[in-house]
Amino acid sequence: MPTYNRASKLEGLVRPLLAQSLLELIVVVDGCDDGSIQRLEAIADPRLRPMWIENSGEMGARQAGAEAAGGDVLLFVDDDVLAGDGLVSGHARRHADRERLVVVGYMPVRVPAPRRPGDFATWMYAREYERHCELCEREPGRAVTHLWGGNFSMRRGDCLEVGLRNPRYRERYHPDREFGLRCVRAGLDGVFDRSLRAEHLHERRLEAFVRDARSQGAARMILHGMYPDMLGPPDSFEAGLPAPGRLLVRLSAGRGAGTLVSRALRALVAAAGRAHWWWGEDVAARLLRRVEQKRGALRR
Repeated sequence: MPTYNRASKLEGLVRPLLAQSLLELIVVVDGCDDGSIQRLEAIADPRLRPMWIENSGEMGARQAGAEAAGGDVLLFVDDDVLAGDGLVSGHARRHADRERLVVVGYMPVRVPAPRRPGDFATWMYAREYERHCELCEREPGRAVTHLWGGNFSMRRGDCLEVGLRNPRYRERYHPDREFGLRCVRAGLDGVFDRSLRAEHLHERRLEAFVRDARSQGAARMILHGMYPDMLGPPDSFEAGLPAPGRLLVRLSAGRGAGTLVSRALRALVAAAGRAHWWWGEDVAARLLRRVEQKRGALRR
């Protein structure tokens, strides 16, 4: 489990894992000084191994944990993912009679109810994740080519052979997907298993949503440039939008106009949320994301 600045949440995430049958739980604190190490060290369980490393990013922290691990099968969970009963043993069973396999578990998003202003990102993420899971069940290879890395497992030897961290990929968003594409190139198969359940405690406010969108846009261009044989050319950021939406995304290509469009859409998202107009909040947020993705792609 890589973690960054989530000290107050860690015990509640670690305890459900320690309640299961596992060899060790390595929690890699990625260069933050928020008290995470101290809180982890206070948990009296010899199977828990807290590690502190210089800030290396999500995949660097995972790499450090994989290198330190003693087990043959590694289960990776994020620090906002709450393990369900039997998660560890379920992942282990999937590897018992198969080699060269990446197993992706199910992590439905806990949505706040009743909905509050500003919850749009979590509600959007929850719906999109469920659609992604349905596609993974219809197209098994998608589980790895579009890897969502909060709940997945593989053999340690395969993991270290592929390497979790790619020095050539420096964008903050989608490093798990980039890793999945390298797994496919290395000849690993993937499977999605809905029974391997954990709950995603997703939280994202407006400004973080905007930062994510910019990074998503940059990541899309980088990934399609690195893996053209697997991904082909990227879709247009205007694809599927009505004419007014396409115009706004097109306008966002200009630095001054893009800033104005983004500010206007942020204000609309906030106003719709305050009015409890959830449909309007969602529509404005989806358009804002396209605008910021386009801006991120152009500024990468």
